Amino acid sequence: MLHFLLLKDTIDQPLASSTTPSGEQIENSRFAKFVNELKDLPVDQRSVVIKNFIIDYPVSPIIENSLACFYWYGKASAVLINGDIQAGWTKPDTMESISCGDEKLFYRIYSLPADARVDYQFIVDGTIITDPRNPIITPSGFGLHSQCAMPMFKSDSVLLHRADILYGTIDSLFFQSKQTSIQPRSLKIYKPANYDSLNSLPALYVNDGFKAIDYCSYINVLDNLIADKKIKPVLVVFLDFVKSDQDYFLNKTDEYFTAVCNELVPFIDAKYNTSKQAKDRVLAGISGGAHISLLTALKRPDVCLNAAGQSPTTTEELFDAIDSASKHRQTKKMLKLYFDVGRFDLVQSGIDNNSFLYANQLLSKELKNAGINHIFNVFNDGHEWASWRERIDTN
Repeated sequence: MLHFLLLKDTIDQPLASSTTPSGEQIENSRFAKFVNELKDLPVDQRSVVIKNFIIDYPVSPIIENSLACFYWYGKASAVLINGDIQAGWTKPDTMESISCGDEKLFYRIYSLPADARVDYQFIVDGTIITDPRNPIITPSGFGLHSQCAMPMFKSDSVLLHRADILYGTIDSLFFQSKQTSIQPRSLKIYKPANYDSLNSLPALYVNDGFKAIDYCSYINVLDNLIADKKIKPVLVVFLDFVKSDQDYFLNKTDEYFTAVCNELVPFIDAKYNTSKQAKDRVLAGISGGAHISLLTALKRPDVCLNAAGQSPTTTEELFDAIDSASKHRQTKKMLKLYFDVGRFDLVQSGIDNNSFLYANQLLSKELKNAGINHIFNVFNDGHEWASWRERIDTN
């Protein structure tokens, strides 16, 4: 998301791919071979064999090159798996089962891209749980999730706290709009190291910012990028999310971005050493917050010429804003937009019930046709904080 300071060329976007393993993949799978051998054994011999197997392979899922082999063993009538690759958490898969006496082995095999990272849960006789044999629990605003990471996935080291650098500081403020429909909220303000010696700082405004701090190690990312001179020192305004925001992010958009542009920005500019130029302001967010960020830059380029969104919801209003912006030659040359989406993102985007992946591909095409400068990336992940945190600094 911080790519607004590191603008690169766009790339061609691949289409979504199936997670069903090929016959050749199954033939070469050690796990599939074990399952078939287990089925061939008498039922009273299976329990010992599966328990020995678990001793040898105690962690689920078992990763075999491009295969992710999930399993659950215990007493249950039915076990389902649900997550990013199950049509964005909408179509849980029933795991196949093999009776081993009083207990059963439940399993499911998927083929995933080599660098995929996805969230999932098990549903055991109707009870949702994380995978008891998976030690990796991911940050989520929707309960605890387990993580499946394929061999080529590497977590971004920029997320880690470092002891060898200078750190920024955090102020706490409160913002109340003159528009009574916009609920008042807390703010956290990140000031870069050596703030008092800096002037005309670019300013980044992050919607749903408190979760971004908690789930995305955002402060570490800022400290590390600034220390390594990958971005300029920047002042960051993290806006807390309140329940009505989703409605304002997607429907009552004029009220929200008017409060941000006409009230919040001047409020921050009066208190901090920020640049007063639109080219030095950025709005960012995820999902609905990504939608309002992109929309604000398109509709209010007098205040903000840059926006970044992760898994943005798309609407007709957003496409209409692109059409309007395209008619202003000077403005569209100055706009800089970044957005990305997961290959296993949500299946409904808010516009024509298209998937997030397809809708964002259309959004990129529309921006390109309009001549608006933008970057669009597709990642092999889903609609999760644990995915978004890996994309904050797109390498």
